[in-house]
Amino acid sequence: MGGFGYSRTRMFGEAGRGLRAQILVALFVAVSLAFGILDVVATRLGEHARVAERMRAAEASASLLAEVASSPWFDLPRFHRLADSMIGEGGVRGVEVVTPNAPPLARGAPGSGREVVARGDTGVVVRLYVDVDDGAPGRRHAEFLFLYVALTAGAILLLAYVSLTLLVVRPVERLRRASERMARGQLRESVETTGPSELADLARSFNDMASQLRTDREALVSRLAELESTTTNLRSAQEQIVRTEKLASVGRLSAGVAHEIGNPLAAILGMVELLEGGDVPEDEAGEFIRRIRGETERIHGIIRELLDFASQGRDSTEIVGATSDIVAVVRDSVALVKPQKAFRSVEIVLDVPTDAPRIAGSDARLAQVLLNLLLNAADAIDGRGRIDVRVVPSAARVDLVVEDDGPGIDPDVLPKLFEPFVTTKPVGKGTGLGLAVCHTIVERLSGTIRAENREPRGARFTLELPRSAPRSTTEDP
Repeated sequence: MGGFGYSRTRMFGEAGRGLRAQILVALFVAVSLAFGILDVVATRLGEHARVAERMRAAEASASLLAEVASSPWFDLPRFHRLADSMIGEGGVRGVEVVTPNAPPLARGAPGSGREVVARGDTGVVVRLYVDVDDGAPGRRHAEFLFLYVALTAGAILLLAYVSLTLLVVRPVERLRRASERMARGQLRESVETTGPSELADLARSFNDMASQLRTDREALVSRLAELESTTTNLRSAQEQIVRTEKLASVGRLSAGVAHEIGNPLAAILGMVELLEGGDVPEDEAGEFIRRIRGETERIHGIIRELLDFASQGRDSTEIVGATSDIVAVVRDSVALVKPQKAFRSVEIVLDVPTDAPRIAGSDARLAQVLLNLLLNAADAIDGRGRIDVRVVPSAARVDLVVEDDGPGIDPDVLPKLFEPFVTTKPVGKGTGLGLAVCHTIVERLSGTIRAENREPRGARFTLELPRSAPRSTTEDP
């Protein structure tokens, strides 16, 4: 296969050579081979016929000379005349006559050339020596034959080249030029369906392809315009949804603030009006003042928690770059809440491996999240039940799980549990900012927090926290 490819490349030219040149080379080689073989065969056949004709003529002359030499009046002068007339004719180079009981007679160059023998009735033997290699007439004949073959081959080559150019090359060039224009984006191109049937079919296929490309391009442009319009509408709708969600969040936040602060303020205003009237006994006035102080402290606590929630996104110095020992945080947090009244009847079960890896973030922020979850769990079980705290390390993170066996979370509240001012506690018992603050802290730790209900009862909070990067060995200890 390799040899064939090489010879084909040598014969028809390198890739990139024009079709006309390749056709011309192919025709030249084919015609040259065909007429060259014809010339050789014709020359050899003519040579063979010429030699055969000489040999027949020499045989006839030898037979005639044998008859004459057998006659009684044959003598030396007559032999000389006959021999001289034969030598030079038909390639005869020499004549020899052998007569019984007489010396042989010879003329010319006996022994030079092909021998022709004839015998007479009286035992006379005549030998003619014919030169079959004297090809001067044959060469002239071959020269004329070669000239004829060359002229015929040139005419056939020219006719074939012109025909192939008109029938094949020009239609193919039209297709090539149209293809180049189409590649540049001119999809309105078409070619004439003329020429041989195969090329006409090819031109029709090209025109059909161009028509299909135009249709597809128009459909694509139309579809692209539709997509751009849809994208613009989606972007506008998304912006509207974001604005609406922001307004809704602000509305919920405002409603929560108004609800949490409005009730204490209304109570304070009412008691202040009573005190201003002067009809309140002294012991009741002291109670009113204590209640006013309590409601004021409640408002102050709500504002402090709200500010704490708002500052989580900015306070990154305690979180970014720090690492936390989650085992120590869990043990310290549990030790901190156990003495409290709300946990006296609560069983806290720890499942914390001592070799748990460190996590990214600060101890204080992680402890803030865990304490909030423990306090919420104690409120959920109303101070009686069990709380499980587990630490589950994995290849890329550490999970902190807090579970209780309380009544669980209301399914209507669960999807928005981490939003500000969303709470399941009675009015005055909670602000709904604790879990929102936890959510913000965990996000700052590059982690996630999720809440779900357990089966058959209870709630589960799972914190997925990233492991801290290993300390570089090049750092100072």
